[in-house]
Amino acid sequence: PLFSLCKPSESPLPTPAGRQFLSEVSATVGQRVVLPCQSTIEDSGSSLNFFWYRQLPGEALTFLLQAFKDSGNDKFRSGRFSVVVYKNETAPLEIAYVSFEDTAIYYCALMYHIKLSHISTRAKSALRRTAQEG
Repeated sequence: PLFSLCKPSESPLPTPAGRQFLSEVSATVGQRVVLPCQSTIEDSGSSLNFFWYRQLPGEALTFLLQAFKDSGNDKFRSGRFSVVVYKNETAPLEIAYVSFEDTAIYYCALMYHIKLSHISTRAKSALRRTAQEG
């Protein structure tokens, strides 16, 4: 292998369970690389959003892709980067034609919210008009 890619498979940010999984992936220039991202959320009534970021050496964290479990579209792409959201709640990042410039730390962050079957709201608002006399 010509270089290594390192990735946590969950958010680098604090999580309720404080889980963060680290692994290293080696690759050869020009090949396809897949970085796994596995949800540890077992609630099938939730909607998952996957966010992939990368941090190049000496640089700030940058956003790569966002993928939604229940969007109706299970494949998301941006240039050489793509994510497929699978039914088992994984969303691996695929990098096509990997290069030396892809050497970085890759982060997969998860966000979920519980689906509501029905919500009812009532709101009352007033807009008052004031006139200024000239």
